Amino acid sequence: MQNDKIIINKVIWGKIKKILYNPITALILTIVTGLYFYLVPLSEKEPSYFFSRPQLIAAKANENLKFFYKDKEVKNVYLTNLVLWNKGKEYIDNNDFIKSKPIKFYSKEHIQILSATINKKSRKDLNFKNEIINDTLFISLINDEAIEQGDGVNFHILFTTNLPPKDDSFILNSRIKGTKEGFKYQNVNNFNKTNDIRTIYILWGAIIILLLIRIVTLFIYKKDIVFRTKELFFFTCAILYTIYLTIKHIYFIVNIDWL
Repeated sequence: MQNDKIIINKVIWGKIKKILYNPITALILTIVTGLYFYLVPLSEKEPSYFFSRPQLIAAKANENLKFFYKDKEVKNVYLTNLVLWNKGKEYIDNNDFIKSKPIKFYSKEHIQILSATINKKSRKDLNFKNEIINDTLFISLINDEAIEQGDGVNFHILFTTNLPPKDDSFILNSRIKGTKEGFKYQNVNNFNKTNDIRTIYILWGAIIILLLIRIVTLFIYKKDIVFRTKELFFFTCAILYTIYLTIKHIYFIVNIDWL
């Protein structure tokens, strides 16, 4: 039965301390920490956008059923949803927009944009101005507002075209101070929209409490810290799973529950 247990006694503690106090260990931890804060900034702007696959919502059936736009007949009407939001932790305010280079949404195909209306937004006081000029939709933030983390807006855009539109029919150009690319395309279908933060807190709390109870109890009674192999396997799996959820929450969660 002894082989079924892992004992952490004074000898093991001594070896662990030597490893932790080793200058090489300190160097490795310093490099890893430095790389983390370099590659994963604590605060950054991440303006993001997504547009949905064009959906046909109306088409000319016969001479008795026609559709007109400004007294001009159109053969069909398509719908696409344009979503703009801030995925980063740093807010984007009105001063970050370049007035001479507003958000520009247009098509590389022969598409006529008929209208653009705000369908949803994260806050009532978050307002955007939109204008259609030469089949190009121009969007800008108005008033002294800011797009906080997770803030955004969803536009319903109606358009007509002679040929069936492709999934990548549209292009969005923008210029936001503090970013290299402005608004960057993010496919929300590839992200997990479920917020697991409560589960992560519960798991980390349970792991830490269970480990502390075991360690503190045995320390008080001046006994070696003993883990059965199954227990160690359980804790290892729980820690790895919780690390996985934590990484997924940091990198693969889109916090746009207002959408």
